[in-house]
Formats: sequence, C-alpha cells, structure tokens
Amino acid sequence: MWRLTVFRVVLFPMFLLMLAACDMTPEHAAESHERVATGDSLSELRLPGLDRDDLQISQLQGKVVVLNVWATWCPPCRRELPSLQRLGEQLDSERFAVLGLSVDEDKHHPREYLIDRKVQISSYIDLDMAIAEKLGAQVFPDTYLIGPDGRLLMNIEGEREWDSPQVVSALEAAFRGDYAPLEGIKHQDVRD
Repeated sequence: MWRLTVFRVVLFPMFLLMLAACDMTPEHAAESHERVATGDSLSELRLPGLDRDDLQISQLQGKVVVLNVWATWCPPCRRELPSLQRLGEQLDSERFAVLGLSVDEDKHHPREYLIDRKVQISSYIDLDMAIAEKLGAQVFPDTYLIGPDGRLLMNIEGEREWDSPQVVSALEAAFRGDYAPLEGIKHQDVRD
C-alpha cells in the first residue's frame, strides 16, 4: 500500500512532467545560446523549406505567426501537430500563419511523418539546429508567437491544444493588438 501511494503521489506526477516536453539533444544543449526575448525582432529569421521555398519571417509582415519547433523523435511534438493543423484551418490565412520547423537531422523523417498524418501546415527544416539554437530552444515542442510587426510576442515551451477556443480567441485578440489573453495559452494544462 505504501509503495502504491508513493507511486501515485511522487513518481507518477514526475513521469507526467517529463513527458510534457522533450529536451534538446545533449550535443546541442551545451551549445545553446540565450533565448530570444519578448519584443525582439524575428523579421530577419530565414527558415529553410521542407519541400517548399525558404521563408523569411519578414515576408509574413502583417500576420500573427505561430512558429512551432518540433521533431519526429519527440512524443509531445507528435501529439500536438494535429491541433496545429486544425488551428491553421480555423484561422484566416490573410491574418495568421501557422508554421512548423522540424529539427530532425534529415528531411525524410519529417516529410514522411507529415504525409502519413495528413498534417499540411507550412513546414520548414532546421537540419543542424542552428535556428533552434538562435531562438534559444531547450525543449520541444517550443512555439514562438510572432506579432504582425515581426517581433516576438511570446515563447511557449511544451505541448498545447492549439485549436482550443481559448487559444483561437487569444490569437484573434493578439492580431487586434491585445496581448494579455496570450498569457492564458502559456499556462494552459494540456491534460484538461
């Protein structure tokens, strides 16, 4: 009985916390730079295309951008991709862009994963994790909300339900210049 209580109270919650996000691979974690800060410009950030042309964030000026950094080897990343797909379908593409940036070491794995799962968000690749390091990513998934002016509004580590009404409403408010509702996304519990 005592062991079962210890498992329920101590070990199981720790296990769930560990599953909430995947750490950066050790060889890249040691090289990680300081995280970009809220208000920093990401306009010059260039994303190499995965079966598409490269994209510079400045090309999306006037839109709120949801940039999700993910990997096929990351279970929480794989779980949240369908909600990003649904989010992209719900939002007006004239005002919003939902992008995926894979940090896999080759193009084949993310390409096949996205095809198999029918995820059609605009996808890019960071083969050497240079972009993830520039952003300061330390766990995956790691999502960057970028304002219409190209500046970072918020960084959100870990898995979220991106297509929830709360998130859609917060992103709509952000497009109108009201960033306060974004805090609710940061503190969203994916187990709700």
